[in-house]
Amino acid sequence: MSANFCFFHSRRLGKPPVSSTINAKILSAIVDAIHSAWARIPTFDYVKSQPFSPAHWHDEDELSVKLMEILNEDLDSSTTGPFRKEILQSVTRDSKQSTADAKSFDQMPDLTFRMVHCAAGEERDESALFVEAKLVDSDKGCRQYVVEGLHRFVSGRYAPRVTFGMMLGYGATAFHQVDVHLTEYFTNARAKPAKACRSTVLPSGIHASCHTTRHKRRKPCPEDFRALHVWVTRPV
Repeated sequence: MSANFCFFHSRRLGKPPVSSTINAKILSAIVDAIHSAWARIPTFDYVKSQPFSPAHWHDEDELSVKLMEILNEDLDSSTTGPFRKEILQSVTRDSKQSTADAKSFDQMPDLTFRMVHCAAGEERDESALFVEAKLVDSDKGCRQYVVEGLHRFVSGRYAPRVTFGMMLGYGATAFHQVDVHLTEYFTNARAKPAKACRSTVLPSGIHASCHTTRHKRRKPCPEDFRALHVWVTRPV
């Protein structure tokens, strides 16, 4: 993947797209931070959410809340690398944003990674890494992940002004191969939203554990969009 795929497009007419402050190096650091936080889900000393219970492995919202808490504490304590508070402002849950057509301001990706500083031409509220998380297992397969997750990016409901976003899969033990399971789902998909998301699943080029799909979006979104796919494993 080219390192030059992260752009911000203003809603204001006549303004050219600008390179996002979030780049491949920062995205790679975020992926590392997610994996590190995920490894501590069962043992972390939570103060803003419930103590961990094995039942939480089946609760998408609980897992996202716990990841947010760990990631923010890591931001505060880290002193080196791109994943630190001098570069990333915070990780938030369910931060509202408007759709591409501005008909709704109630769109809430599961996690939002916001930068401390924005480049000239970026608009702070709409330039960030937006992440949607979904359970992936034998019950749901990839259907919910695609139809109720990825399609929200492709349709312009999420991240309508940036050219990239992240899908985070909370995969059961048997569902850990992003390229295999997502490709199989795309091949056999029948639902209209799933067909709209069909794409070749490729290595991302920014992180060994991350894959990417490319999509075309309709105006007023920027046409080219890349979804980054990061899956972590639940012991279920």
